[in-house]
Amino acid sequence: MRKSLTLSWRFLTSKLHQPLPLNRRESQQLLARLNDSFNRNLDSQYPQNLGHSEHSPDQHINSLLRSPLFGDQQSQHLSSSARGIETTQNAPLVRDLMFAIEQPVDYLKLQVAAGKANIDTAKLALDNQMEKNPASSSLDLKESMKISKIGSLVVNWLWSSGRYERMDFIKDRIFTTRLMPFLVAEGQYKPVWEWLQRSCTGQCQSSSKEAQLSFHKDIGAMLKALCQSEVTYGQGLESAIRMFMTSYKSLRLSSHISFSVAQRIHVSAGTYLIWKFASQGASAELGDHAIQDLARSIDFWASSQMVAPYQALIDLSHPRAPNASRALKWISMIEASDGQLAKGTRQANVRIGLKTVEVLLTQGSTKEAARVMKVLQTMFASEVGSDRGSFQPQESEEESTLRSLNLLLTT
Repeated sequence: MRKSLTLSWRFLTSKLHQPLPLNRRESQQLLARLNDSFNRNLDSQYPQNLGHSEHSPDQHINSLLRSPLFGDQQSQHLSSSARGIETTQNAPLVRDLMFAIEQPVDYLKLQVAAGKANIDTAKLALDNQMEKNPASSSLDLKESMKISKIGSLVVNWLWSSGRYERMDFIKDRIFTTRLMPFLVAEGQYKPVWEWLQRSCTGQCQSSSKEAQLSFHKDIGAMLKALCQSEVTYGQGLESAIRMFMTSYKSLRLSSHISFSVAQRIHVSAGTYLIWKFASQGASAELGDHAIQDLARSIDFWASSQMVAPYQALIDLSHPRAPNASRALKWISMIEASDGQLAKGTRQANVRIGLKTVEVLLTQGSTKEAARVMKVLQTMFASEVGSDRGSFQPQESEEESTLRSLNLLLTT
């Protein structure tokens, strides 16, 4: 995060050229360094025995092939490419590995039929299916994910195994994050809403405060995964905001859940949507109603320290009428407080400050932009990198407004 803020600072103050691609000599040097690093790590993990002809990578591969995830399968289920492998000690394991990689849906079906399926095998199948999907375009990717129906297969397995009702899988955030894109691509929203509703209104079985906090964060991670998947594999950002608002409104009116719990559940997804909206800027195809809903929800889920800056960020990122008024007020408050902010909010405030500078430069308010930059440079020197002398303006590369800004910054 700190590195990205430093890069944004450099871009806004000096508009440096983008780095050129590596030339042939640099590419060879990089490859040699990577290869050397790999060999060193491999030798340290699997040191070679003197006088032994077997090379350590073989030991590494064999250890992977002995993974308990790959049980014995019948040879008639193997893929054609796996049948050609020579019969050796590890051939069955190699064939199972090839089958799991090349036919993840069939692999999972066999695991379910044999009663061997578990969360780990489901994660493996979901991951392999995602890798198998085409990368030519988002449309092809979504269609391939939809056709695979692996999301529905996993839901059916959760149901038949009793996990659907117990919902113990929610605590595995990697699993829910991998499953959600396929459910969204297939249009399978019903089970997700059932899990969210039952989780939110239900109680954590443990009385431990730490366990309850973790439980609520697990629910929040699933809601965030739903919003992320809807943006990428569903109907886009506006649809994700509508889903978030549906959850927000239902919990706000619920008598079974406290305000603090509802806040914990929504903070992760809300934060994601705010920054996703800000990153799209003028390209965001959002109606005013969706933008207003997102802005109104901030009071519900954001911490008290972040309500004002997030509302300012909404105004800054409006695709048709960006406004820096709230942001300038917030910058003035930061300046008056001598930069005394909670550690977790400092980087977010720097990003909002840099967004303010972008908007002001676009609107031709160069002097205001220079003032904001000076505040950031003074109050957040370590975050923007100015404490290490990283600000190296190149006047010959500046556009007219940025040249004016640099002149103001150096006076």
